[in-house]
Amino acid sequence: MEHISYHVIPIPMGTSNAYLVYGSDSTLLIDAGNKGKIRYLEATLKHEGLDISDIDIVILTHTHYDHVGCLAGIKEKSGAKVLVHRDEANFLVDGCTPFPKGIMWFSKIIYQIGHGFFSGRAKYPPVVPDILVDGECGLLTSVPIRILPTPGHTSGSVCVIINDECAIVGDTLFSVIPGSVCPPFADDGTELVKSWQKLLLTGCRIFYPGHGKPFSRERLEGYLRKKELHGPLNFPERSSSKK
Repeated sequence: MEHISYHVIPIPMGTSNAYLVYGSDSTLLIDAGNKGKIRYLEATLKHEGLDISDIDIVILTHTHYDHVGCLAGIKEKSGAKVLVHRDEANFLVDGCTPFPKGIMWFSKIIYQIGHGFFSGRAKYPPVVPDILVDGECGLLTSVPIRILPTPGHTSGSVCVIINDECAIVGDTLFSVIPGSVCPPFADDGTELVKSWQKLLLTGCRIFYPGHGKPFSRERLEGYLRKKELHGPLNFPERSSSKK
């Protein structure tokens, strides 16, 4: 198998991670962090010998405010194309994405108490996307990239599969709660579990989450085995995030 050289650089941008992925002649950014954090991206680019104008495409794993806050500024400065799942394109244009329900005991409480707070935080500078996807597809870049729809956290969530070796997963997986990979909030828990299984079928060995540090497929496999032994997760009924 031909060796393909590429770099995956995590960029903490407020409460979430963005990821810079670059190879011999292409530079991609996955997600765009919280509003007002563009300087962290620019500092990382400079450290890697790159400029914001080198970014070819910004891929959005989903359109919650903490993943698209700097998108408008990045697009203006870089001229990069913006790719998003079709289910969330209208949210992006409107600059507001509804927040999903809690699926754990503590997140259910947080959602009930803080629903108004989340609604206020859901807004962000609007952006018109350039590329819409609604199924699995590849990108023609120097680094082999596949866009894999992974509904659950939101209906339009996607993961970015890099060379069938690693995956940038947005909020489809979390790495914050010890012993868990489950996001505290999701629109559809049944679809979320199916998306985890779909990720395992890719053969990826490492997952880069939107929150927390990268982790191995063994952690995801172990979490699924534990849940199968102790019964299903107590997910809420499906709530739609489509427009």
